[in-house]
Amino acid sequence: MSNARAVNQVILALYREGRDIPLSRYQDWALEQVRTLIPFDSVWWGNAAAEPMKIHWIHLHNCDASIMEVYPPYIEQDFFRAELVAKPGMSVNMSDLITRKGYVRTELYQNCGKRYHIEWSLGTLLVDTASSLYEFLTLWRHDSNQPFNEDERKIKEQLMPHLAEAFRAVRLRHFLRGIDTRGKAWALADDHGYIREAAPSFIACLRDHWHEWKGNLLPESLAQCVLAGHGYVSKTLTIDLVPSENLRFLQVRPGSALDKLSTRENEIVKRYASGETYSEIARLLKLSPSTVRNHISHCFKKLGVTNKGQLASLFARKDPS
Repeated sequence: MSNARAVNQVILALYREGRDIPLSRYQDWALEQVRTLIPFDSVWWGNAAAEPMKIHWIHLHNCDASIMEVYPPYIEQDFFRAELVAKPGMSVNMSDLITRKGYVRTELYQNCGKRYHIEWSLGTLLVDTASSLYEFLTLWRHDSNQPFNEDERKIKEQLMPHLAEAFRAVRLRHFLRGIDTRGKAWALADDHGYIREAAPSFIACLRDHWHEWKGNLLPESLAQCVLAGHGYVSKTLTIDLVPSENLRFLQVRPGSALDKLSTRENEIVKRYASGETYSEIARLLKLSPSTVRNHISHCFKKLGVTNKGQLASLFARKDPS
């Protein structure tokens, strides 16, 4: 491969200099590094689901966003996309698939390529190990007299895994900054409910709670919560959610002995721990004092505590605010 030293310099820059680039600017910055090796005019870089084929998110560089409305009707007849899917990890040069004369006759070119000046394409598709989603990056040239060559195809193929991994690292640093994830069950999911990153303990929690669950899409009830923008709460599992741009940070909240209590028991002992007497609790909840006393005695046994101070400590640990 020609200019191996220049390729290595770009790869090192992706990892070293890229650490200081904000997530919002990283893709454009990374593409400028690629441009030093492979001249191009416009780009799309994104990910998509395989079945059915659907683009989830996209980063457009020097291309009008209206392409996301114009292109989908032609996705099934896109011969270039089909070749990328058939050869994950390999870079594909359009000029190896079709002649210029044949390309300009296609509906894809007439209705999409011509409008966005996509005269030549050089693309690579990878399969994300966490989500099984496709990650793709295609460079476009606007000059019909300047097809990509074989050396450029090889350089693109060498660069693509590094572009994807460096972008992944920047994305993780962005979403996990200031968050201590050591020993915790956490995940990053996109706004379609696909898991993008996850600690093994998070996957184990999902399997324990949803016994039939498998795959890369969150269990349906959890995915619905994520799509609605809030966490998930059940009797046995609580997952907190923090939304940020097109990803969601999920973390399993550590369990508490208080989770063993029924709603009524929890209400009674919480009042008792806060300083209310048997009589006050009985009056507010319309119970007899003896019933309140029996509830509290039973809860003490459930929780393994022997006095009001220990009970108050349990509540303080569960709700430090």
